[in-house]
Formats: sequence, structure tokens, C-alpha cells
Amino acid sequence: MNNILIDNIIHNFNKQWLLCEKMAASAQEQLEVLKQADNAGISSQVMDIVAQRQKLLEDLQVLEDENRILQEQVVSELGIDEFTLSQLEAKLENEQFAHLKEMVNQLGTILKSISEIDDQSQVLMRASLTRANKTKSRANNKQASQAYNQAKELK
Repeated sequence: MNNILIDNIIHNFNKQWLLCEKMAASAQEQLEVLKQADNAGISSQVMDIVAQRQKLLEDLQVLEDENRILQEQVVSELGIDEFTLSQLEAKLENEQFAHLKEMVNQLGTILKSISEIDDQSQVLMRASLTRANKTKSRANNKQASQAYNQAKELK
């Protein structure tokens, strides 16, 4: 017989996966915007995407908290040490275990994808900030030189 708590955990993982799909799409959109960015630094469009992603993270955190409570109940109910696939395998129906394992693997895959996209975005943002700082530095040096020359002329 299927464990209702496990069904609820699987359902929760599915909701998390759907949010992660949105997060992956936002991460990809952010990366594309950064790839097209000029030397003006990080655009307001990127900041809007980051704000959307923050909201998704908050929603994801709520689901993770709910899932953690369910997992603690399963650990207690099944008398296992921790909520791991290896400990659950012997306690669950084969079909339910397979579904749980599939959801965990899908979540892992999409989270890895998001992480890889974010790594690329970070590289582009660092490069953009470096370019912006070099441009400012050159402008500041030029301004300092002009001020010095003007001061010399006044003497």
C-alpha cells in the first residue's frame, strides 16, 4: 500500500520542480541579457530578472520547509534514521519508490542546470563590472590630469 506521506512528498517535489523550471528559464533569460549587454554595466533588465528569481526562491523555500516536515514524519513513521533513498527503498512499494527516486533525480538535474547557467552569468557580470571600473578609472585619471593642468595654468 502506498504511503500517503510519500505521495505528499512526491507532490511537493513536483511543485518544486515546476518552480525550478521557471527558475531555469529566468536564469537563461538573465544569461542572454548579460551576453547582449554593452559596457554600461548591469542593466535594470537584469535587476528585474534577479527580483523575479528572488520571489521564486522564496516560494521554493516555503515548499522545502513543508517537505522537510513531511520527511521528518516519514522518518518517525517508518522508523528509519534519515530520509534517504537507500533507507526508503526497503520500506516503500516499488512503484512509489521509483516515482520518488525519479522526482529526486529530476530535481537534481534541473538544479545542476540552473547552477551551470548561473556560473556563466557570474563570469559575464564580473567581466562587465571590471570593464565599467576600468572605464571609470580612466575617466578619473583624465579628470585628475585636467584638474592638475588647470591648476598649473592658474599659477
